[in-house]
Amino acid sequence: MKAKIAVTTNKNGDKIAEHAGHGVYFKIYEVDQQEGLTGSKVIKVDKEHTLHNLLHNPQTNPAEHEVLNSQILLTGGIGMGAIGKLAQMGVRAYIVEETDPDEAVNKLIAGTLRAVDPTTYQHTHHHNHGDGHDCKGHNH
Repeated sequence: MKAKIAVTTNKNGDKIAEHAGHGVYFKIYEVDQQEGLTGSKVIKVDKEHTLHNLLHNPQTNPAEHEVLNSQILLTGGIGMGAIGKLAQMGVRAYIVEETDPDEAVNKLIAGTLRAVDPTTYQHTHHHNHGDGHDCKGHNH
């Protein structure tokens, strides 16, 4: 059985990003149950396809968005509303304290990755994004 793990990262793919919603860089890992980690690549999505925009505007969801086709998302920060919406799409999102994406995925595979309880995580960001969207009525 093969699985995909998406991790929010910086441009170089060597540090886990602190906020999933507006991130444009993701490191996508492929894992095989028999072989373990089989590959990874850093992808960049355009602003229209950030998780924030995809989750608030489902009609813009591309059929083959690699993050939404992953089974797991690891990130430094994400709101409860986004965690719930991703779960409905079949993606389990976890907030992690680990900062190195490779280390986080290796710990996940080994069963030693510590996830932050999302109910205690303080999701804070500016709710006026400068694009005429102020997030009113959204759960995050």
